[in-house]
Amino acid sequence: MTESLERISLRTRILVLYGVFNFLPLQQCSNVKLTVTDVPGKPVWNETWTDHLRKDLLLNYDKFARPAQHFNTTTVTIDITIRHVTIEDLKSMMTVYAWVKMSWIDEKLKWNASHYGGLTHLHLGDHEVWQPDIVLYNSAAGSTIDHYGNTHCIVSGDGTVLWVPPSQFMVFCDLDLRFWPFDTQVCFLRLGSWTFDGEQIDLQFSEVENQPDLLTHNSEWLLKGLTRERNVAHYPCCPEAYIDVTYNLTMQRQSPNYAAIVMTPATAIVFLTLVIFWLPPQSEDRITVAACTMVLISLFLIYFNQKLPATAHHTPLILHFYNCSLYLVSISLIISVMVINMSKRSNARRLPWRVKQFLVGQLGKILWLDEMVQLVKVQRANPGEEMREGNVTDGNQSIPGTLGTSSLNDGDRQNILTPPKSSQLEWTLAAMVLDRIAFLLYCFVFVILAIRCSV
Repeated sequence: MTESLERISLRTRILVLYGVFNFLPLQQCSNVKLTVTDVPGKPVWNETWTDHLRKDLLLNYDKFARPAQHFNTTTVTIDITIRHVTIEDLKSMMTVYAWVKMSWIDEKLKWNASHYGGLTHLHLGDHEVWQPDIVLYNSAAGSTIDHYGNTHCIVSGDGTVLWVPPSQFMVFCDLDLRFWPFDTQVCFLRLGSWTFDGEQIDLQFSEVENQPDLLTHNSEWLLKGLTRERNVAHYPCCPEAYIDVTYNLTMQRQSPNYAAIVMTPATAIVFLTLVIFWLPPQSEDRITVAACTMVLISLFLIYFNQKLPATAHHTPLILHFYNCSLYLVSISLIISVMVINMSKRSNARRLPWRVKQFLVGQLGKILWLDEMVQLVKVQRANPGEEMREGNVTDGNQSIPGTLGTSSLNDGDRQNILTPPKSSQLEWTLAAMVLDRIAFLLYCFVFVILAIRCSV
């Protein structure tokens, strides 16, 4: 009996309220709240104008159908605010964190604010309303096309829908690493509708440009420029035009650390390579320095292999430099072995007379070997002193005192009369000349490499 009375009482209240809404003026009805408080065991709730508007708008709303007639065009205004940019060299991929601002007119989401208590804006979930299928054409995320975060849309009474989701875009980028680590990269984002052509969805830019104040700076990359352009593309499959927008990002690598890690050792490698040719010809430390330099360059090549992608094009110039330096140091090691052998040939064959004349001439002065040239000339002018000192033997054989020298030319006669100690001095001079010529040649090669790497 008690439950029947409660049902009758509740039905009576609803009928009374229905009559109030039908007969009271609209201005008075705006202050009326629907309240259910008398049902035992039921929570207390209030229906607001927002609830009433949501029910009216979404009752028969189809979020999968474009909210316009098939012969009308839905204009979508789009803009991107860049928040953060990173580039992965090994994957040749750029990741952009941004806020994407999109707005359009939804004909199904219009209402008269005066009929809903002056309510002019309504917040709806992104899963409740139709959204344009704007996707990233050059995405590197594979089959994942959901670039946008789940945020609410703001709907105005005139049907304008504003949606600003936080987004993450991953795109492939054709990196030009020739000037690494002082390189500048240009990558782009290409956005457009996946299924709708230009007659159904028209993409337009907003009047507000990107706001650089909202950019979170990267410790390695600096955003130098951002340009945008609207493209109308025609494909062989379809006669309709498809509209997309492209954002071009110019990124410059900030490389103070790379200058210390890569460029400073390169300078040290150049000096280590050149100093080999200034060590004494008889010193075996030349081989040690060359071998250590080769190990150092090999370690840096391993570091570059871990740091840089294996690309068929755009090989970094610094990598060319280290590669060429490894070849040069290897050749300098061979030259050092030859120089050491030449300077220690005490009982070797004497230097040919014509070569000796060329070395003690202008070539020795040009190569800053004046003292060594004078010493060789003195030894050659006074060969008898060494012979009287007992240095006239060549191994265990003595140079005969009577030779048929009448049939020999001056060069052969000079070689015969030259004692072994003077011969070793001449070979040492030849070794030093080889060192100086190699030094000058290496300086020229390193200058060419430096110019090539800086162009």
